[in-house]
Amino acid sequence: MNSFRVFWQYFLFFGLILWVFFFYVCPSTGWQDKTFYYAVVIPVLFIFISGGGRELPKVVLFVVLLLFALMSPVFWSGDQDYWGLVARYLRYFLLTSFIFFAPFLVPEPISRLSKAMLWAIVAGGVVAAILQWMKFIFVLDFSITSHGVSGVGGIGINPNVTGAAMGVALLVAPSVALSIKEGWRGVFLFIVSLLFLSSMGLALARTAFVAVAAVLVLKKFPLRSFTKHYLGIVVLFLLFLLLCFGFFGQEKVLIFSDDLLTNRISIWRQLLNDVSGHWWFGLGLQRELEFVTPGLSRPFTAHNLYLQVLRNGGFFAFFAILALVFLILRNIDTSQESEPWRGVLVFGLIYALVDAYYYPVSDPNSNWLFLWLPAAYLLAAHAHNKKRCASTKRQDATVQ
Repeated sequence: MNSFRVFWQYFLFFGLILWVFFFYVCPSTGWQDKTFYYAVVIPVLFIFISGGGRELPKVVLFVVLLLFALMSPVFWSGDQDYWGLVARYLRYFLLTSFIFFAPFLVPEPISRLSKAMLWAIVAGGVVAAILQWMKFIFVLDFSITSHGVSGVGGIGINPNVTGAAMGVALLVAPSVALSIKEGWRGVFLFIVSLLFLSSMGLALARTAFVAVAAVLVLKKFPLRSFTKHYLGIVVLFLLFLLLCFGFFGQEKVLIFSDDLLTNRISIWRQLLNDVSGHWWFGLGLQRELEFVTPGLSRPFTAHNLYLQVLRNGGFFAFFAILALVFLILRNIDTSQESEPWRGVLVFGLIYALVDAYYYPVSDPNSNWLFLWLPAAYLLAAHAHNKKRCASTKRQDATVQ
């Protein structure tokens, strides 16, 4: 039984790498999902069946509990096919839980998984960016719309998704470059960075550019060391906003902000209007997350992960997502080896404020690449390092 488990642990190791790479190059989102089912879900199931996973740390159990709380609004959805929708979100809950289980179940050392997945992101990003440029040149004949040029295949479902994926690749490229010989390191980093930046530019991915810039600023000026400075910036921004309200009027400022954020303000105002009177438990999880906003041509999602949760689950689910983020941030690995994954997670948390399209508990999607995957890895790396330190201390005590 032990050899059976080891086989599936290595299967899961390579499956995670394959899924990350295929996220960039799969011909459709359906193929992205299938890759996750076959490469991650099946080995995780067999590892559990063979007796693995018994020593999962408590933090993972709390994560799963909070994911269930986020799924709970489906129970008061009122959908016509009620039990069908409940079954769907129970499946989403299991799938989302599995991405958190997976990094804890691969063979040690977990740093091997990190290096391989980072290479998969960069390699997949290079292929996806080249395909995007080929689409721009040969299919679109150098024409670009106001929404930007999306990638090809699953990554091309939306230009913002393309831009976010390239932003992630851009952030991890320096770490990957460190494993290359020093003479070629700079050349490699320059070429791939230029490719990823140009891809983000083609996609007109403003949110991705802002999120990347924010990660780089936070890396240079860590929040813990510059807390007062960041609080000062927030206070100055709020004062500036109040001055603008005073000089130009609240409505004009909101209209300008709405144009700047591509109708996000209109969407969020409508969302708050919809949830008014349902603050505690929201409107329930519906079959479709989109909702109608007057003045816009079609229904949209909230484009904000936290507000989407508030709409569907009220304060009950909103506090659950805040608790989940807090729990993850309190238990992530802080070693130098995990620095690129911390950058990706921060990127995801910022991106989720303006451009996240999905509910936190869902089938595999772009949010997972820069939210749940880095979160799961960082939790697992922290647990592994903690276990290794405890083992070292016991050995030292024995020697003494």
